[in-house]
Amino acid sequence: MKLYLTALAVAAAQLSAPALAQTSASTKPVAQFSTCVKPEWPKEALRHEEQGTVQLAFLIGTDGSVRESRVERSTGHPLLDQAAQDSLARCKFKPGTENGQPVETWTKMQYVWKLDGPSQKQIDENLAQARAGAERNEPEAQYKLGLIYLNGHGVPRDQEVARGWLEKAANQGSAGAQETLGLLASPRVGDPGDPALAAVWFRKAAEQGKANSQYFLALLLHKQGNNDEAKVWLRKAAAQNHPSAQSALGSTLLASGQDDDLKEGIGFLQKAAAQQERTAQVVLGQCYETGLGVSQDYAQAAAMYQRAALAHNRMAELALARLYEQGLGVTQDKAKAQELLQQAKAPQ
Repeated sequence: MKLYLTALAVAAAQLSAPALAQTSASTKPVAQFSTCVKPEWPKEALRHEEQGTVQLAFLIGTDGSVRESRVERSTGHPLLDQAAQDSLARCKFKPGTENGQPVETWTKMQYVWKLDGPSQKQIDENLAQARAGAERNEPEAQYKLGLIYLNGHGVPRDQEVARGWLEKAANQGSAGAQETLGLLASPRVGDPGDPALAAVWFRKAAEQGKANSQYFLALLLHKQGNNDEAKVWLRKAAAQNHPSAQSALGSTLLASGQDDDLKEGIGFLQKAAAQQERTAQVVLGQCYETGLGVSQDYAQAAAMYQRAALAHNRMAELALARLYEQGLGVTQDKAKAQELLQQAKAPQ
């Protein structure tokens, strides 16, 4: 089922404070919503159709920045809680006051994650508009119509019809259609695909600046042993803030062992980890655990592993279990270590 992220339009709303907390001599912090970063739906949570409302508490400093944060009422889904907490903690606030002077104080906010879909009327209108434009030989309409047939939105799913419209669009220069054709030709579990054809389409889209295509082209080039060109395309995608490209490039630079590469690699991994790229979080955790490219810091390692473990990343769960077993960066807890080991063994 195709999911539509209409919930992302729901702004984080401040909860009203108890009347007794407001006096003529005191005010509560007020969020400046223009400064807030809209939470992104974690891929893993979206795949499992997780939704709900999270209530958060933030300690606001006298300068209006968030000093501490905590989850007060969970959605029941740790990934959604963490995503909302991470994003809303970057808001700036008008600080609370007492007797007209800024003071450090707590305030509460909530964020609603809700999945929704288009109405049948919207589906029919989208189909009619795409078909009319496609018949006028408009490449973006042909691309949209190809996607409609590929996903079965208002029509029976038909990959061959979809491919026909996508090829028409791609041959007229639609980067989106080129990228989609590259994905259709890519190898996957149980299907060898056509890597050469995939590379052709990805290259066309990559040359038009599509970050996903730049990343996927780099992966195909790496498998062919063309590592130098692969790194070039990874850099292009990473420059567009593509988290998977940043993670792959960071790991590649770490492997060189050169001091300059280590520093740059850590920087890319940090950018990817901040975007919840799980492999980057694990690799960065390993760096903190071993002191590779950074000062050894078991607490930081545990924090990185914990983020990835929330998404049931097996490597993170195993690494975090090791830290709990030995009491490194966390309070020693052998029961927690065993729990994590069991999670790592469970089917994904």
